[in-house]
Amino acid sequence: MTTAVASNGVFRKLYLNTWISLFRRVAMSVILGGPFMVCGILGFMEPDFPNWASAVVFSVGAGLGSVGLYMSISGIVPTPNLVAGEKLLVTRHPTMKPAIGRLIMSVPFLLAAGYLFEWSQAPYVYPFVLFVVGLYLFFKGAMRYLRNLHITYSVTDRRVIHLYRFLWLHTKEIPAARIISISEARNFFEIITGRGSVIVSSGIGERQTIRMEDISDPEPIAETIRGFFGQGA
Repeated sequence: MTTAVASNGVFRKLYLNTWISLFRRVAMSVILGGPFMVCGILGFMEPDFPNWASAVVFSVGAGLGSVGLYMSISGIVPTPNLVAGEKLLVTRHPTMKPAIGRLIMSVPFLLAAGYLFEWSQAPYVYPFVLFVVGLYLFFKGAMRYLRNLHITYSVTDRRVIHLYRFLWLHTKEIPAARIISISEARNFFEIITGRGSVIVSSGIGERQTIRMEDISDPEPIAETIRGFFGQGA
């Protein structure tokens, strides 16, 4: 009886967490595409604003929202396939802080562009430049957010694995016995936010290197991989 109650509690918790995660992803998709769709609709209602520009802005918002919604819902975090006897030591996913930071940074530029365009007599080139800068930061953040939904970094007792799975599966692996160097990369902002990158190399060249980028608390991962050298000794 007690086991059945505990099992029901675990099931309800997992069910609730699934719906919360899905709600967050859908809400993020609305945030990504919603502002552009609203601006496009307002543009159609403004007589002095070109209809073609309103259509472009609305189409960008609709496309970004649709792609974001699809990628968010299908963003099942990939897990590595382990061979018999292989033990999973660490699994991490890229943090969303850099992506969200870029989205936040784009807001002042977009608001300033809207203000100059609507309520000032400044030449159109000024709001246009601000809009392009804001749009660049916004898209950089949005694409990074959507990409990170499909990336997994794993360390087993035999290899280091980078997995990306969305429309295709891309796997990069380095066997533990072939690792020749490990390094950590953390700039000032990454240090104060508790994140960074771990670079694992088995030789010279992009194909011989795995970069675990934008992960929270990277030091334990680096120490786990350094333990391979002691095993080899």
